[in-house]
Amino acid sequence: MGVKWTPEQESAIIAPKDSSLDNQTLLVAAAAGSGKTAVLVERIITRLKDMDNPLSVQELMVVTFTKAAAQEMSARIGLALAKAMESTDDAAMQERLERQLNLLPSAHISTLHSFCQWVIRSYFYKLDINPTARIGNEAEMALLQQEVLADLLTKSYEEGLYNIYELADFFSDDKSDAGLTAKIMSLYNYAMSLANPDGWLRKALEPYKEAMTVNPSDTLWGQYMWDKHIAVIDRIRERLERMEQILLDPVGPHKWQNIYDNQLAALGMLSSAQTWDDMGEACKHTDTFIKDQFRMGSKEAQAFDPILVAEFKSLGSQNKDDLKAMQGAVFTVPEATLQEQFKAQYPIIEGLVELTIAFHKAYRDMKQEQGIMDFSDLEHLCLALLVEPGTEDDPQPSDVAKELQDTFKEIMVDEYQDTNGVQETIINLISRVDNRFYVGDVKQAIYSFRMADSSLFMEKYNTYGDTDAVERRIDLAKNFRSHENILAATNFLFYQIMTEEAAELNYTEAESLIPGRIVEDAPEDWVGGDVELQLLDVSKDTLSASESDEDEGDDPENNERELDFIIQKIKEIHGAKKKVQNPEGTFRQIEWRDFAILRRSLAGWGTRAVEAMRQAGIPAVVNERDGYFEAQEIQLLLALLSIIDNPEQDLPMAAVLHSGLVGLDANELGALRLSGEGSLWSLMPAYAKEAQDERLLAFIDHMERWRTLSRRHGVTDLLWDIYESQDYVNYVGAMPNGLVRRANVLALYDRAKGYEASGFRGLFRFLRFVESLRDSNQDMPLANVVSEADNVVRLMTIHKSKGLEFPVVFLSGIQKRFNMMDLRSELLIDKNAGLGLKGYFPDIRVSFPTMPWFYVKDVKEAALKAEEQRILYVALTRARDKLIMTGHFKGFKNAKGKLSTLGELIKNAASVEGQQLPTDIITQANTYLEWLIMGFTRHLDGGNPLRVAIEYEGPTYFDLPDKKCRIKVEIHDGSLYGDLDYKADIDETTINKVRELKAVNAVELPQEIEDRFNYTYPYSDATRRTAKISVSELKRRFEERELEAGTIDTLNEPIVTVDTEAKRAVSDAILGQAIKLDIRNADRDATNNESVPTITVSADDLANSVFGRKPQALQSEEDVLTGAQWGTLMHEAMQWLPLAQYTQASLTKELDALVTKGTFTEEERNLLSDTSLYKFFNSDLGRRLINAKRIERELPFSMLFDGKRVYDTLEDGENLFLQGIIDTAFEEDGEWVLVDYKTDRVKSGEDLIKRYKIQMDLYKEALQRLTGMPVKACYIYSFRLHDAIIID
Repeated sequence: MGVKWTPEQESAIIAPKDSSLDNQTLLVAAAAGSGKTAVLVERIITRLKDMDNPLSVQELMVVTFTKAAAQEMSARIGLALAKAMESTDDAAMQERLERQLNLLPSAHISTLHSFCQWVIRSYFYKLDINPTARIGNEAEMALLQQEVLADLLTKSYEEGLYNIYELADFFSDDKSDAGLTAKIMSLYNYAMSLANPDGWLRKALEPYKEAMTVNPSDTLWGQYMWDKHIAVIDRIRERLERMEQILLDPVGPHKWQNIYDNQLAALGMLSSAQTWDDMGEACKHTDTFIKDQFRMGSKEAQAFDPILVAEFKSLGSQNKDDLKAMQGAVFTVPEATLQEQFKAQYPIIEGLVELTIAFHKAYRDMKQEQGIMDFSDLEHLCLALLVEPGTEDDPQPSDVAKELQDTFKEIMVDEYQDTNGVQETIINLISRVDNRFYVGDVKQAIYSFRMADSSLFMEKYNTYGDTDAVERRIDLAKNFRSHENILAATNFLFYQIMTEEAAELNYTEAESLIPGRIVEDAPEDWVGGDVELQLLDVSKDTLSASESDEDEGDDPENNERELDFIIQKIKEIHGAKKKVQNPEGTFRQIEWRDFAILRRSLAGWGTRAVEAMRQAGIPAVVNERDGYFEAQEIQLLLALLSIIDNPEQDLPMAAVLHSGLVGLDANELGALRLSGEGSLWSLMPAYAKEAQDERLLAFIDHMERWRTLSRRHGVTDLLWDIYESQDYVNYVGAMPNGLVRRANVLALYDRAKGYEASGFRGLFRFLRFVESLRDSNQDMPLANVVSEADNVVRLMTIHKSKGLEFPVVFLSGIQKRFNMMDLRSELLIDKNAGLGLKGYFPDIRVSFPTMPWFYVKDVKEAALKAEEQRILYVALTRARDKLIMTGHFKGFKNAKGKLSTLGELIKNAASVEGQQLPTDIITQANTYLEWLIMGFTRHLDGGNPLRVAIEYEGPTYFDLPDKKCRIKVEIHDGSLYGDLDYKADIDETTINKVRELKAVNAVELPQEIEDRFNYTYPYSDATRRTAKISVSELKRRFEERELEAGTIDTLNEPIVTVDTEAKRAVSDAILGQAIKLDIRNADRDATNNESVPTITVSADDLANSVFGRKPQALQSEEDVLTGAQWGTLMHEAMQWLPLAQYTQASLTKELDALVTKGTFTEEERNLLSDTSLYKFFNSDLGRRLINAKRIERELPFSMLFDGKRVYDTLEDGENLFLQGIIDTAFEEDGEWVLVDYKTDRVKSGEDLIKRYKIQMDLYKEALQRLTGMPVKACYIYSFRLHDAIIID
């Protein structure tokens, strides 16, 4: 039975066939759990099966976000093709699908970086880059950036460039240029996410340049500030209109008429201001109108309606807050002063931009010089190939781009909301306006820190049309993952808080989640039910310390209380043996792996939580994004490496001495410190000798050896010696969470290995590199030692959970404040808003906010909070059956009985009439808890505990969409939680039973058990044969057969020594053997190696060598060239040489040109055989190849074939999967001629036929299957024999 698609899914699969158009560009807005990947795969299969409009898998380009996603996509397509082949009896269809399956390995299903790499590799000759350039690793590129920037800053100081001294004074401190370096790198990294980095940087300067000559009120920033200020005034006016209505009510709070009058007067004064300076004067005097207090005696209050009193007070308080804030508005600064600020800022911002551009150029030149690239280079080099020169500001397709447009008939982009400007430009250049297929969900755009630009999706989302539009939008809203109540609760919340003004998107019925999974006949003990908000009130323990609720989310003590609550809740659910529903609809008992705990950040919490949960008997694992360098085992190793480099450092020395590596306690460490003057290291020998401390004496010996090792060998050798001599890997493995610690230690060795593989050496430099990573917050992830199948509770960040699902999800730490640290920087960067730089008083070295800085800060803060809403959306949609949100807070009232921030939020949100909450209420939230509270407060049942907690008596509005969702809000006394000293349950009965068990050998086992333990697998031979085989393996297998048959003597090729008169040229007679050139006497060499066959080559033979020249590469006694290596070089020459008629001289010239292009190094060029290649091109086969109209070179293929053709022992009908590359095939009279090049050392063509007949038959079969065109002839061309051998 086939999959039943929804109408929207069906449209996404078959479009444009359901429209009046032949081609369409589609934007598929796929909500969480809507099956977007399945739809994408089905669309591909449908396109490939379309016989009316044939499409090859090689004509598709599918872009995924990660390599893992690309591999999964390719595997799904392969599986779907195989199923489609099985489900049809149409022979033509089967043949077509089989061909597509064979072509799948060469299809473009990859990340955009991989695609860019392919484009660069294919057209490298059009770029000024080394074709052997490689992609450097993170460590290598970070060190290279440091070096380039350090050199650039040194030059800038020496020559006084880029206003460097003003920049250093502003951004750096007295110790280093770290501050300035960080600003340059952040600006550089941001610019590199855009299509034209240098152009964008210079464009960002223009507003500053313009601001020096115009009135501040006429600048971009001034207009924004004015509009924003007027919006606040309009909000005050709207509230006053409602306050007036309340006062007109007979039971309204007439006592507060004066408050209304004063606020109305303030409004009039502000509204009448028409100029910047007038508005400034008005703002300075708003305090005059906000002095009145909302006071009312209990007897007076009886005369008024308490609901109207509460509403009036709420509206008036909000107005007072807005008016009070105006006293510090930018308008209070005169325009003349602002213009002076702009003039002072311009040299600094100009210097920073020009310095960043100079770094871009210097870094690019250094990478080119060293032949390495980073990931941003892949995108920008690809873009350079695709953009017509001179059109960078308005990119137009180049000839390469047009060629790719002809190649790809449809471009598919998965997770489109996570692309950036460069990637968008690349996609546009290689596609047409009507052949793009975007799929994603802007509500899950959570990767702005990776420079993703969700506005690209939003622009299309808002402008694409319906069924018959060329650019069409299709919404997939049905969620097949989560229970309908989880979806309804999610809808209920986001209907209120996700608005265009507050979150860049209006969450309406079109964006809402529609249940696609229905839970029927659920057992009574099913875990599902209400969506829960579980809050711990910690006010009893914390009010005495502080009445402020600032940063309460990071309180370690309260985090312990929340963790204790979660542990008890998990144990309760697991202990009750609740049921969860499988994806296919059946129910089963809950397991540990069904629980996931999500947090916005795990820093400082994850490892502690895992230890506490394990102590409570709950197996758990955390895979933190960072924290590697803070892990105890890594800190100890780095301390040890630090003192090996410089033992005079007392702090790391004390850490090592106090650790288990040496084992000194505090008293012993103190005694060492007090034993004399100087460093601990200088005191240690005398102290150890006097105290006869064997531990210290052994440590001193180790240190001396390690210091010598660090000078003579690499970091990896040093680390491994430490691991072995100290048994360090097992030492940390015995600690709590030992598996992760052990993996971390081994990972440090691997990272040091990668560091040295990049060409860097030295312990000091390695420690400097690690320090720079820590300083720039480029931590590494902790090692992952758990697979998906492990039965453990998983703790992860919300970002890490994207794309995953779990039956039970705890969203923890909802009270933690959003990270706004980036908004405090002196320099703020935004693609559209540009650069926001603070002002600076150089005399006192103090910075201050400016109009540009305020402007960019507002834009970035709005974008940050919009993304936080999307992150919350991702978190709520991970749960399948049960969603529980947990957090702690310091009460809804303070010690004086006044409402806290949360209490005021409940009051303000509860009184709102209408579906969406006002923007000012939404944007004042700084935690997920505040959004959840403002949303759930308006739920009839779920919000009742919140309204009761503040004794709310104001108006309520419950007529909201999805109001019937089941929400449970519970408030607990936080002081009852926090004891994490769990004791494991000890079952004495079980322990006694174990003690009574006898040794296994003393027990007579039943025969069935004996038989099972002695079982022998009948197909053991098949386990030694791979299901996948390469052509190289085929060749080895054929040689084995020849050896078995006695047709060849050995598989090992003899070593050849060459007469000194040969002057390092090589004879045609010895090609294909391993060649060792030795200038020592050949006779003596032969005497010492009697068992080794030796061939002595004369000078005449060498002069007539097949190389036709002296191979300069072979200059050392140790230089060795194998036949396989020479064969590879000859194959590459045949791949890259233009197919043309050559003379001996013109061929040599063409080969030399390949060195200039970078295809071969000089050494490789000198090993190529000009003579052999010339003879091929002038042979009959070579001339036929040159004259052919269609030629395929280096053609990859894959296919299934009967395994018995290679392995006689395989079962009948058992297939092997063959992958290989056909050297050359050319079309002649509508049929293929297949050519394979060989360099084997053979005496005749018959030897080659015997050796390669089966291989050539498989090539022939693969070529016919791949193309559907017959093969008329197969040739082996031997560069040894200079002859074409036909294979019958």
